[in-house]
Amino acid sequence: MTNKFLLSLAAVGGTLLLAGCGTGPLPTFGKAIIPEWITADFDGQPGDEYIATSNLQDVVFNARGEVIGWYVKASAGTPYIKRNADGTYNFDALKNSRSIVNMVGGAAQNGQQPATFAPERRAFALSGGALNPAQSAETTAPTLSLDLPANRQEAVFRYTQGGVSVTKTVVMHPRNFKIDVQTQVTGGDERVNMLFPGLGRADNPDVRAVPVGGQPAGVQGSGTLNVKNIQYAALQEKANQTAHALIVRPQSGTSVDVTLTGGAQGLISASVPASSNLEVYGGKNELIHLYQSGYTSLPGLFKPNIFGEISLFIVKLMESMYKVIGNWGLVLIALTILLRLIMWPLMQTQGRTTARMQVMQPKIKEIQDKYKDRKDVDSQRAMQSEMQQLYRDHNFNPAGCLSTFLPFPILIALWSTIRNFEFDSGFLWLPDLAVPDPFYILALVYLVVNIGQLYVMTRKNPDMFKQQAFIYLIFLYFALTFPAGVTIYIILSTLIGIGQQILINKQVERETATLGVQKAPVRTVTAAKPAAKPAKTIDAPKK
Repeated sequence: MTNKFLLSLAAVGGTLLLAGCGTGPLPTFGKAIIPEWITADFDGQPGDEYIATSNLQDVVFNARGEVIGWYVKASAGTPYIKRNADGTYNFDALKNSRSIVNMVGGAAQNGQQPATFAPERRAFALSGGALNPAQSAETTAPTLSLDLPANRQEAVFRYTQGGVSVTKTVVMHPRNFKIDVQTQVTGGDERVNMLFPGLGRADNPDVRAVPVGGQPAGVQGSGTLNVKNIQYAALQEKANQTAHALIVRPQSGTSVDVTLTGGAQGLISASVPASSNLEVYGGKNELIHLYQSGYTSLPGLFKPNIFGEISLFIVKLMESMYKVIGNWGLVLIALTILLRLIMWPLMQTQGRTTARMQVMQPKIKEIQDKYKDRKDVDSQRAMQSEMQQLYRDHNFNPAGCLSTFLPFPILIALWSTIRNFEFDSGFLWLPDLAVPDPFYILALVYLVVNIGQLYVMTRKNPDMFKQQAFIYLIFLYFALTFPAGVTIYIILSTLIGIGQQILINKQVERETATLGVQKAPVRTVTAAKPAAKPAKTIDAPKK
């Protein structure tokens, strides 16, 4: 594999990252967001709203405990809510930014996501009998509480409508996407309907439910489907880093029947008892978050691919190591060392290929310069012949470059695992391993370490070092946005790789030191020992 190809590959990768391909919107630099409740006017209508903000999402409730804004962040820690100098709040970025979607908002128009808060798009809205989310109700200010050590962000909403009293207790969990919803309805019907619209930008999400003891049932297009006594019901976009999912699971013996509606955006209407207890997942349709929330065991919900299977193995390994070590930062360090040791033989092959290429580089350039102005077929064949001889002399196999790609499945799975894993602690000066380093120390170390790796790999070609060094200035930007846990892994893995490559370089240099030296001796003519004269031929005597 040529360094020119590596340079092109890195450039393409950088372009894809800049375009947000597969990574979603890049986060704004800043410190980890401390979860809190914000009371402010969000929708411009009379009365305040109540916003639960955290690293993962910003969820907006009205006074009845209905969700009118459900904003799941593509990159953890991105601050979309700005606090003004006078203590008021600016929600423009949250409402109007194209990089974040209101899951319960209206359908997108012309690429824009409107900030709509229609009654039919309110999650947790109750209807049935006298209850109607489109009509006014008598409300009181909710009771708000926060318990960060217990991972709880709680609100108790109370309102009365048509003589029916409703108490709705909502418990957010700032370190994951789960919400517990307990509802108590008195003076009304025995069962009420609770609405779960979601995935505000999806034209045709996957809408399904699984009855207790039954098989998954789903609806596509504009149809509807009734499912009795569900184990869970779900709205899902196609799985990726920026896809969304909304999953409803009955708790504590609550019996739930659902009506599923497919088509544009889709929704779930759940028939629940007057006293109900539900667990709702509203967040990324991504394997690691679903696993940490306990949803990957549900039938038919998520089928991981090969990278997902590797990710599950890694995350389970991390959890096992945490039980022994007790610190997520140290777990990441131990995991990185362990995986590098496992991949050492593979990286050894790759490193030897790189080292031999660097040793050969001056000779390759010499051959290329020799034939640069000779484009005829015979000259090109001669150049290829010399190249092949050079490869044979240095025991270099171009196919060995394929070993570069063999560790990729593990590296991709490891990246995805650490990036999406929600840690419950910081490490050293880092407040949270799931968000970027607020002091940018890791980003600078990342830059220095990668420049060091580039030097080790291009030490025989200073021009190539200069050509490729600028790429790391681009990567520095992304290092500023990487979760701290990801950056720790990259830095430590790169340091181990540098040490391994230095050892390989020395070994290869010893092996190739005598190449081109051990040749057949050539006799020379000197004054002290003149060359022998040609033998004189004597004809046989004639008879």
